[in-house]
Amino acid sequence: MRAKTSSIRRQLLIMTLIVLTVINGVAIWTAELYANRAAKLSYDRLIHGAALQIAENINLLDHKVMVDLPVSAFETLALAPEDRAYYSVTSEKGILLTGYEDLPNASHAVKKDSSTQESSAEPVYFDRVYRGEDVRFITLTKRLIESDNSEVVHVTIGQTILARKQLADEMGGLVIQFLITFFCITLGLLMFGIWRVLRPLKSLRRAIEQRSSTELTPLNTDVPSEIRPLLETVNFFMSQLNMTLERLKRFTSEAAHQLRTPLAGVNLQAQNALVEQDEFKRQQQLRDIIKSSELLTDTVNHLLEEATLTHRMRSQAFHQVQLDVLTKDVCRSLVVWALESEVEIEYLGQISASCLGDDVALTQMLRNIIENAVKYSPKQSVVQVNLYREQELLCLTVADHGNGISDEDKQHVFKRFYRSKHNHTVGTGIGLSIAKEVAEHHGARLMLADNQPRGLLIKVVFEASGEAV
Repeated sequence: MRAKTSSIRRQLLIMTLIVLTVINGVAIWTAELYANRAAKLSYDRLIHGAALQIAENINLLDHKVMVDLPVSAFETLALAPEDRAYYSVTSEKGILLTGYEDLPNASHAVKKDSSTQESSAEPVYFDRVYRGEDVRFITLTKRLIESDNSEVVHVTIGQTILARKQLADEMGGLVIQFLITFFCITLGLLMFGIWRVLRPLKSLRRAIEQRSSTELTPLNTDVPSEIRPLLETVNFFMSQLNMTLERLKRFTSEAAHQLRTPLAGVNLQAQNALVEQDEFKRQQQLRDIIKSSELLTDTVNHLLEEATLTHRMRSQAFHQVQLDVLTKDVCRSLVVWALESEVEIEYLGQISASCLGDDVALTQMLRNIIENAVKYSPKQSVVQVNLYREQELLCLTVADHGNGISDEDKQHVFKRFYRSKHNHTVGTGIGLSIAKEVAEHHGARLMLADNQPRGLLIKVVFEASGEAV
């Protein structure tokens, strides 16, 4: 069942829409607040101006308040033709001097909203429902002074709020139109930007799709720095896959080559044994068949070991391996086999140490080295295995007392299936190549040296990761 996939483009588009919606929502809310405040402030100033004009034309004459309503005040209020205006002038005691007698109690509003402004010209604004409509009121207080008398009057003007609502709607509508246009343009630009940003991924996908199944060379597509790690990972994976395929191809061809020869020999010797009349020669031919079968078995085993180790070295993570314990176990497992060849295995290590590695691969490496030493040792000899610390390094040595390896052959002995022309011992030529590959996989060095007085010494040098005791 195919896993459900998500689109980066869709996710970016959704996030963009959410962000733009939130930003524009906040902007519209702020714009409406600003439009209402601006309209309210504008028309508050309008009725404030009208109230000032009326207040300036109120005088005290012979202890009587004289009100002369100026035409200019009503012309000011007429600047909002959709609205109706109401006014009243009252004394401090609430006596109506002129205007609408049922206007809200202006003097009460003054005392409620500003108790210290009785003699001040500071206006007091308040909202009331008057005659079924929402009305905005202003009350302005003025103290009239005569030589021996003073009076306080309140000028109240009310105006319906239709014009200010209309102005606020117009201002808010303009802002909303601008924000809608801004939203569409921004969304279009961001979609174009998303397309531009994601285009390298599409180019990378196209470059991979256009390749044949056998082309594993690194991709060289120009991508942004953020996508470069992905490209490098793909190239690394392709190089690993190419290496694995090359190894498989080499393994298949080498296996076919190495198995074909012993199989042909076994077949030929078996046919000769069928027709051979001499019993002694027939027995010799049967012994040759057994030797060829043993060589064939060893070759198959080594090839299978190599395939298994190659897989492990690419799939298994390293862990702490107690190297001294592992070495002793390998020596014990080979003691009986070595004694059958009249060769002893002696372990000389006196330390306890560990390293990072794969115990299965290290076991196979040690087996191949020790088996190689036993195979080339003369009878009644000893193969010495030692583990010791050399400064900050762990050294594992396997020494035999055989004929050794010439300096010329030392340069080639780790090659697969290499057989020296001076070597007459039956072998596959794979064991040491596997050992070297395992050592290199563990970051170790595998070296050859002459043993004294004769023989070969194989030395493996590890980076220590544990304390030696």
